[in-house]
Amino acid sequence: MTSRQLPLYALTILFLLSAFFIRIKWQKPLETLPKNQKITFVATLKKEPKISDKYQVLTIADAKIYAPLFPSWGIGDRLQISGKIDEKGRVFYPQIEKTGEEKSLFGFLQSFRTRISQNLARLLPSREAALLQGTVLGVDNIEKDFKDQLIKTGTIHVVVVSGQNMAIVAGIFVAFAKYIGRRKALVLACVAVILYAAIAGFSAPVMRALIMVLVGTVAVYIGREAWPIWSLTFAALVIIFISPGALSEVSFQLTFAASLGIMTLGKVLTRVFARVPILGENAAIATSAYLFTAPVILFYFGRVSPIAPLVNILVAEAVFPIMVLGFLTAFASLIFMPLAQVLAYFAYVPAFYFVKVVEVFAK
Repeated sequence: MTSRQLPLYALTILFLLSAFFIRIKWQKPLETLPKNQKITFVATLKKEPKISDKYQVLTIADAKIYAPLFPSWGIGDRLQISGKIDEKGRVFYPQIEKTGEEKSLFGFLQSFRTRISQNLARLLPSREAALLQGTVLGVDNIEKDFKDQLIKTGTIHVVVVSGQNMAIVAGIFVAFAKYIGRRKALVLACVAVILYAAIAGFSAPVMRALIMVLVGTVAVYIGREAWPIWSLTFAALVIIFISPGALSEVSFQLTFAASLGIMTLGKVLTRVFARVPILGENAAIATSAYLFTAPVILFYFGRVSPIAPLVNILVAEAVFPIMVLGFLTAFASLIFMPLAQVLAYFAYVPAFYFVKVVEVFAK
């Protein structure tokens, strides 16, 4: 970045910061529902439900609706809900009836993703299927014990948070620049993350991650030391201006941290790991992403493992084939299941390796 460009960047970021605070001040207050009483209301789902091992959590106004895993609900579903809202705005296992459906792109993409997720569950054992569902679709269908092992080994970021996977995918393709050229590597990286975002459903967290990763990828391509951080900051400010609530979301924080790690420490580790047999760009990317996201993981999940960097290095080379073969298997499952089954056999190999490394080190 030249001295002439610095004032322009500074003024742009100052403008975005000012716009952000104005946006917060003028933001329409969140609709509230009455507390500590039983009510019946009708609402259309605007956010995708969050899935755990026990229930699906629907967010409506300022309330959290804890519903059974089946039947599943999606964006655009118009629901009549009857239950008691406690003082914290939670409703546990209410009576829910679907009264209609609002057609939208997000609803279509979610049904598309659900179909692929079910196909993967049919083609692979539970843990390997959950691994592909998380890395390819951003779907959290991970059983409690396996999720606990992922947290212990510091690899939960690979499986659960689609934004981080997007950053890793972009970083891997950018690392191929010395083999296929910088321009081709940039194009492939951008196409890969856009495809990932489409399959993951273009949800709000995914869209925010897409903007951030695309800006960061272009900044790395330009190759100027100061540009990545400035560009990442610019992207983050644009995102929180559009959606102020993003600042407090785990997915946003992990994506920002992972992108920053890959663009800064990742460049150093790539040079260091290049001198070590077996290790390479993938290990450098995974390690730098983990080290920068570790504080966030510690804050939200309550623990971080000292062996996590080692585990991330060991599984790093498996992440890329899991994603590539996972994409191919997912796509084939929509067209011709016998072909998808053959591809699933190949995808099973790196997925099985990933699962076993996590299981061994979790002990």
